[in-house]
Amino acid sequence: MYSQDLIESVLRHSDIVHVASSYIPVEKKGRNYVALCPFHDDKNPSMQISSEKQIFKCFVCGTGGNAIGFVEKYEKIPFASAVKKVAELSGYSDPRLVEDTPKVSVDPEMAKLHSCINDLQTYYQYALTIPEGKAAREYLKSRDLGDDVIKKYGIGYAPMDGKKTIEFLLAKGHSLKNIEDIGIALARGVGTNDHNAGRITFPLFDPRGQVVGFSARRIVNDDSSKYVNSLECRLFHKGNVLYNYHNVVTSAHRDGYCYVLEGFMDVMALDKAGIPNAVALMGTALTKEHIGLLKRLRCEIRLCLDGDAAGQSNMMKACAPLTKSGLKFRLVDYGNDTRDPDDILRQEGPEAVRAKMNNLVEPVDFQLGYYLHNRKLETAEERQKVLSAFLPYLREKPAGIEFEDMLVKISDATGYQAEAIRELLRQSPKEDEAPEGILLATPKLDPTQGQGFARVLTRLETAERTMIQYMLQSREAIDYFEKNVGSFTSKEVFSTIAEFLIEFAASHDGDPELSQLLAYIGGSGLDETGTVEQTVSEMALAEGLPPVGEKSLGDCAKIIAQETRTLNDKLAAKRAISQGSLDSGALANKELAAKIRNRWAKKPKKG
Repeated sequence: MYSQDLIESVLRHSDIVHVASSYIPVEKKGRNYVALCPFHDDKNPSMQISSEKQIFKCFVCGTGGNAIGFVEKYEKIPFASAVKKVAELSGYSDPRLVEDTPKVSVDPEMAKLHSCINDLQTYYQYALTIPEGKAAREYLKSRDLGDDVIKKYGIGYAPMDGKKTIEFLLAKGHSLKNIEDIGIALARGVGTNDHNAGRITFPLFDPRGQVVGFSARRIVNDDSSKYVNSLECRLFHKGNVLYNYHNVVTSAHRDGYCYVLEGFMDVMALDKAGIPNAVALMGTALTKEHIGLLKRLRCEIRLCLDGDAAGQSNMMKACAPLTKSGLKFRLVDYGNDTRDPDDILRQEGPEAVRAKMNNLVEPVDFQLGYYLHNRKLETAEERQKVLSAFLPYLREKPAGIEFEDMLVKISDATGYQAEAIRELLRQSPKEDEAPEGILLATPKLDPTQGQGFARVLTRLETAERTMIQYMLQSREAIDYFEKNVGSFTSKEVFSTIAEFLIEFAASHDGDPELSQLLAYIGGSGLDETGTVEQTVSEMALAEGLPPVGEKSLGDCAKIIAQETRTLNDKLAAKRAISQGSLDSGALANKELAAKIRNRWAKKPKKG
């Protein structure tokens, strides 16, 4: 673990607004910033980011923390890795970030699988160069894939005799179980065999560049599948992998875009045409995991699946989850040209590919075009559903050519007369929303949503909460608490926060720096760290607190003392009632007994 001094130094040189905006869009609202929370399915900006306090907090799901915590949670990486990432995003360097790098614990079983599949990748690449690999080399040459492309993408060849592959891996010291566990082995009557045998291999990588599987293409046209993928295993899950992702992690954010394509050849075609930022789905639908990976690129996503009916249908289906995720995206408009990028490259050259890829349309325009050209609406229910989806967009258009053009297109797509739609706009409420199945509309930003969840607090809890808020602001309040209050009663988390504040103040001068305090809490190893961090973030961003001073602190202390005594009296009364001591006259002090009875007179005993 990095030293607390280094962690605080990284935080001092970082800005949480800059760090968060490297991952998600943020918008300034008053003194703070707001954003759609990336940690739950957020439709309104329920996350607040404070530049002044250097913390963030979601007022719906409760997630909060400092810049390091944001990166740790967003990228799902260890704390130490998040420290380095924040330093990198902030342009801050310190030799200790290299010298004191904590050793990452490695799962020994995963290490064995990685070693096995890395040896297999080396074997496949070598096999492409031997005489048997001639047919594979000729196929690659026919697709205009030269040595530079082959090397960059790690293309190889699996020899026809699949048992030889298994024998090679066994000779390298890998167990048969590990060979089976990397997803390429098939058990047959004659022994274990490589199911990629006789095919060109395309290695599949995780975001860090580690091989996790293969997709293997047949060389000859026969009855077998054109592509076979590694079997689902501990290393490889098809729905989690985007082809070429590891090569675009840095460049996509730098250049501001990334294309999402159908297959490997399309990725390579764009690369040869001077468009290196492209990934491929490998024949699967867009999954939640894919969207999570695309979010990490922090750039515009440009969707370009096949131009046939199936590809356009998949483009249409992808619009809803992409819109829901908050990702900025556009789609490639095929027009009447349904060729894929690889075909265009071979037939017309790089400029034609670039022209096609730059023919981008907004999601609403693509979806409207889809209903105009690709899928005719057949039932009244379908027409009404699609019309309801497009009305919010039409309503936002100012009167003019664009409005009239969209009106005519919606009329053509749905079959409703343009004047009838115009009249519907005048009559229908503005709160109409697109049906979930279509989900055309980008969620509107409303920072007030999600903040009405706080329950009514008791007088004691309110006073203790206020005291902590003062302590988060002021060293004076921490000292006052130690001398005049000492402990909290209403919630255990309040006491934990107070203990952290006292410990933190003992090693830091001046008022608490909230981002550094959160780092101190995060490094404590406490099991309830997440709850404590969230509570601190929520309290720190609360508004309307009177200025801290001797009177305000004294008022809090007075209420805490009064309500704590009252609470103790109630607890004593409940114990006495449960033991029957009030009925038997066992309490010696009759005045106290009467007082307790009066207090509980309106609260009959539950039974």
